Amino acid sequence: MDSAASDDTPGLMVSGIPAWRIVPSISTDLTYTDNVRLVSSGKQSDLVTRLGPGILVEGRGGHVTGSFDFRWQQYAYLNDSQRNNQQKSLNANGKLELIDQWLFIDGRGSISQQPISVFGTQNVNNDLANANRTETSTYQWSPYIQGRLWSAVDYTLRYTGSRTKSAEGELSVGSGNNSRAWSGRLAGDTTLSSLSWSVDLQRQQQDRSTARNTESKRIAGSLQYRIDPQVRLNATLGRESDNFGSTQSQSRMVRGFGVEWAPTERTNVTLNKEKRSFGDSYTADFKHRTALTAWSLSQSKNINTPSDQLLNTALNSAFDLLNLQLASTIPDPVTRAQQANLLLQQSGIPANAQAFGTLVTSRIYISRRREASFILTGATNIVTLSADRSDNQSLGTGGVIADDFSLSPDIQQTGFTASWAHKLTPDTAITLNGRRSRNTGSTANLETRLNSLSLLLTTKLGAQTSATVGLRRTHSGADSATANSYDEQALTGSLLVTF
Repeated sequence: MDSAASDDTPGLMVSGIPAWRIVPSISTDLTYTDNVRLVSSGKQSDLVTRLGPGILVEGRGGHVTGSFDFRWQQYAYLNDSQRNNQQKSLNANGKLELIDQWLFIDGRGSISQQPISVFGTQNVNNDLANANRTETSTYQWSPYIQGRLWSAVDYTLRYTGSRTKSAEGELSVGSGNNSRAWSGRLAGDTTLSSLSWSVDLQRQQQDRSTARNTESKRIAGSLQYRIDPQVRLNATLGRESDNFGSTQSQSRMVRGFGVEWAPTERTNVTLNKEKRSFGDSYTADFKHRTALTAWSLSQSKNINTPSDQLLNTALNSAFDLLNLQLASTIPDPVTRAQQANLLLQQSGIPANAQAFGTLVTSRIYISRRREASFILTGATNIVTLSADRSDNQSLGTGGVIADDFSLSPDIQQTGFTASWAHKLTPDTAITLNGRRSRNTGSTANLETRLNSLSLLLTTKLGAQTSATVGLRRTHSGADSATANSYDEQALTGSLLVTF
């Protein structure tokens, strides 16, 4: 590995990005595949064309901070025009300050292609004909006020609404899944400089088109004690109620404790654990960065909702790691995010690659997740590694339309992604991307596997034009009546023009 970069500046750093960017673009792809239908026998080859205009707006100015990345894509098949389709993608988030230092609005939005079922035929790209794929969308908005009372107590009052829907599957009926939540917080110090307190109240309602609605309430008080500037302890006591597991709301006590430890400005460790109705919930996070690397380890157990799943699919992604690594050299978060995205794009590394597909369901379920990821940058090389495992258990009943939990009450997903990008010249990179995933149910004959490897050559043709050519090989295995095992090879080429 070439480590010629200085301790403070990664060798592949780019600069000169303004505070706000508005970047219209248009891209086109040509893909020749030997198995457009993803079948084990009777393969059919085809030439697939994609045309995709898009717009990227990101930055910070005045009372507005955020990013908006939207792309509309038209796919055309040479040998079978009936397969032609349109797809949209969106990744947006923002914050608006309506009244100085008092009234704010946060917003997030996501549109993506996801498997209808993790036990159906899996694929790594959206250019092939796969009936087990649907467009999912989630929008979340959150107005809130915050301020200080009597010069001693901080307060926050927030409303959060979200809507999650899919074109096919369990979330396609009616208005999909809608969530409404109110939360409030009071926090202050005590006569002891190291001791502080807080009280939190929450109420959330989930409205489902295919099943009964659910509701949860919670009130909890916490004490935080700072041992020294690097270590803080906290303890929580409260009460919560919900009707996730039955039609009648159940109430119980909540107890928890946690610790935050930051031995250096480059290292952070967080541990939290609570006694809940479904057992112990917990989060354990470790993050560390150096001049050329970033590391992230996490383990958690908590309740998952549809909006949680679709808005937080790419945890510890290549973007997250590179964004963490650049924290020392680029303190401003907006500029740092712009730099990280541009660097990954120039290197041919997917910024938010998923190890496995999300669960398209309106159910609330318990998720145990373990993740480990790593990035190493040099003057001419970037290496990323990410491993992910999720164990999901249904909580309560499903809807009138079957979902994956109708096939298995317990679903395990494991995945691994890796990328190696090597700069041949300042404007040209060769990149090897790999992915391996596996979905398993607790009942017999419910398993799907996917292995994919691609080799890409990315180069700049001009100041605002880049091109990529590549080879792709995919193998999918399945022990499921609803999935195909197949092999697929493809030759790809793409052109991106920004304005």
